[in-house]
Amino acid sequence: MSTVERDVEVSIDEDGNAAVAKVVERTELRLEGLFQNGELRLWQDSAGWSGFLREEADDGNVVYHSVNRLEDGSSEEWIRKVRCGEKAVRDGIQKHIKDPKAGEAGQFVRRCSPP
Repeated sequence: MSTVERDVEVSIDEDGNAAVAKVVERTELRLEGLFQNGELRLWQDSAGWSGFLREEADDGNVVYHSVNRLEDGSSEEWIRKVRCGEKAVRDGIQKHIKDPKAGEAGQFVRRCSPP
């Protein structure tokens, strides 16, 4: 679900025969079901994927890992698996949404290698 807010600022030139409108839109997205089977895949291609893992620790707390996984058919291995905090996940989602090469806001799997 998303909502859009629009701010409009208008100025009229000196002779009153033209105007300039500045339109700023703010979109708020509700992103449901980010983690599928504990995985948030931000980038994916035929060789593997990268993103985040969400796991529940023995004490009931949630643990996140920043990951890069090789899945080329012949092997499956972690190239990188580093424990991180919730802020790293938020920053990763934000960076992905801002990236024009990643698709539109709310689209989280890109079908090519990361730049």
